[in-house]
Amino acid sequence: MSRRTTVTWTAIALVGLLVAGGVSLGVRALTTESVGLTSEPITAGEDLAPPVDRAQQRARERRRLAARRAAARRRRAAAQRREDTAAVAPPPAAVAPPVADDHGGADDDGSGHGRGRGRGGDDSGSDDSGGGDDD
Repeated sequence: MSRRTTVTWTAIALVGLLVAGGVSLGVRALTTESVGLTSEPITAGEDLAPPVDRAQQRARERRRLAARRAAARRRRAAAQRREDTAAVAPPPAAVAPPVADDHGGADDDGSGHGRGRGRGGDDSGSDDSGGGDDD
């Protein structure tokens, strides 16, 4: 291959790359949409909102204020009831100390307490006495 042929093919390849890049930029520019409100001023939506009725707005504000006052009255009344109840409450009754048990009582079935409940009771169906005749 001659030098002239090599230069010609290299030039054609570079022109092809430039054409491909230009086509991709053109397609991108055609298909890209600007999304969002960056192109709109802040006051753009004010025309869409319904007009404000000042009388309704004042009435709504009065109802909200009345509800807040009622809630504050209920909180104060509840606090007052708690104070009144705390002032009238009788002192706690004296509690007798627990009686020590040496496990010698008749109500002890030997099954143990706490962990392992159900193991070693009379209803297990097995005889663990070891005194049987195993000959």
